[in-house]
Amino acid sequence: MSMKSAYLGAAMAAIVLACLPAVAAPKIINRVICRVNNEIITQMQFEREQQKLRSDLGQKYSGAELDTEVRQQSADLLRSMIDEDLLVQKAKDENIAVETDVIKQLDQIREANHLNSLQDLEKEVEKQGMVWEDFQDQIRRKLLVQQVIEREVGSRITITREDSRKYFEAHRDEFNSAAGERLGEILISNDKRTPEEAAKSAQDCLAELKAGAKWEDMVKKYSDETGNGPSGDIGFVKEGTMAPTVANAVAKLDVNDYSDVVKVSSGYLILRVLEVRTAGTPKFEEVEQQVSEELYNQQMQGALRRYLGELRLESYIQLAPGYIDTGAVKGESVSPVDIDE
Repeated sequence: MSMKSAYLGAAMAAIVLACLPAVAAPKIINRVICRVNNEIITQMQFEREQQKLRSDLGQKYSGAELDTEVRQQSADLLRSMIDEDLLVQKAKDENIAVETDVIKQLDQIREANHLNSLQDLEKEVEKQGMVWEDFQDQIRRKLLVQQVIEREVGSRITITREDSRKYFEAHRDEFNSAAGERLGEILISNDKRTPEEAAKSAQDCLAELKAGAKWEDMVKKYSDETGNGPSGDIGFVKEGTMAPTVANAVAKLDVNDYSDVVKVSSGYLILRVLEVRTAGTPKFEEVEQQVSEELYNQQMQGALRRYLGELRLESYIQLAPGYIDTGAVKGESVSPVDIDE
């Protein structure tokens, strides 16, 4: 994965059907709370984004900690929505076309959710409580944003090997690692199958791997976990923190080896060792890509905010009373008047 893809993949996450909660829209007055040139942001859109933020954070936090995180991150929510509008408008001004990529993205979502056709995907989207056209437009907007960032910001960032080496030498301790392994998984869940069907699918998958099938193809074909990329990457797992069944399954595997079928409470797993790390400070060559990506991400964050500041200076932004754009810059044309509709 390139440094650009790594950053953009994190900053502009792809929309995956399985991650979309079916949440009924609240009954609120759909008034305009912000204008960004000729585009508007409504209160309903803003509150939907708040709901999604809480839902996303709820996967990691709960109780008072969840409330704190939601409150802190909500402060920049309107800024993010304005950022997106500015970038989408820039893409349209530049006549950037992404319709082919929209179809590809929809097809990837279809495959990840084991659906036979785009018509089946449309039905599933509507079951989740979304309008099909809105779902496509969300994907379109993310792709337009990504294109603008790549062209106008990412293309101007250059990380040399010498830059990376200097950064590594100055931050050696940050790259210390515990012993452990980075794992990929194929998860075959009981949720959509009977236990017998899940067990058979797991054995069929293992048989295809042993017959020479590519791991990435089997992840796409069988895995019910759609958010971990083409290799099913679940990240680095420290030595001594794995569940006993998982630890036993991967104990004697070398890099790129895969396990037998492992039965877990949610279904069945097949695991692959993607990387093995020993404890201590690695050599620069072992983490060169990681260092370069860290440097790229740092530079991208500042460069993207500066670019968005430039777009703001070229734009007209109007806010309803009580709403704050935390990305506003000095000299920006902002009118804090009542724009209720």
